[in-house]
Amino acid sequence: MALKAPVHQFTETQSIQITRRDFLYVSNILSVFRLFTVPFIFYFIYNAQWLSAIVCGAIAVISDLLDGFFARHLKQHTQLGYILDPVADKLALTAGIFALVLSKSEFPKWAFAIIVVRDVSIVLGNLVLAYKAKIITRSNLWGKCTSFFLSIVVMFYLLRPIVPRLPAKIEFYSLCLALVFVFISTVSYARHMFRVLETQSR
Repeated sequence: MALKAPVHQFTETQSIQITRRDFLYVSNILSVFRLFTVPFIFYFIYNAQWLSAIVCGAIAVISDLLDGFFARHLKQHTQLGYILDPVADKLALTAGIFALVLSKSEFPKWAFAIIVVRDVSIVLGNLVLAYKAKIITRSNLWGKCTSFFLSIVVMFYLLRPIVPRLPAKIEFYSLCLALVFVFISTVSYARHMFRVLETQSR
């Protein structure tokens, strides 16, 4: 399987500029709104309020879809959006999974550790690129697939207490699939980062 991502999947800029106007764009407002759902997602899951957690998680997913829609159709692509969107995604997913680990769910702690290491590595890598190469790397196809499948995993774990007749171990099997994308996206981002740094050092 080829892991090399097409060039257009990464958005790069040689001058990072964030203006006050960027915060007024609909797409960025939605990303900020998604950040505000993070503590609620954690609270509802930790306190086993499964239905409320599902509703809050669904709102976060819908806001993610909408901010991408408005960014494309209103041409509101900004450096701020390239930062806010993946950060909001990672925080919402991490909060949900962390709450599952702390609650009475069967979400494996080793899987949570893998996801956290992956997210922290990507964030640190982006900080390095921003500092050394003045580049902001946008989420690529592998990253979006990873977020999507992890969201599905969380939903299955939330649905299990409400719908006990779900197919046996469907949440675990979906987690295994999501972890495949976690690995592929990590390799994809790492290859991109080292390729950019190598180009900058020439």
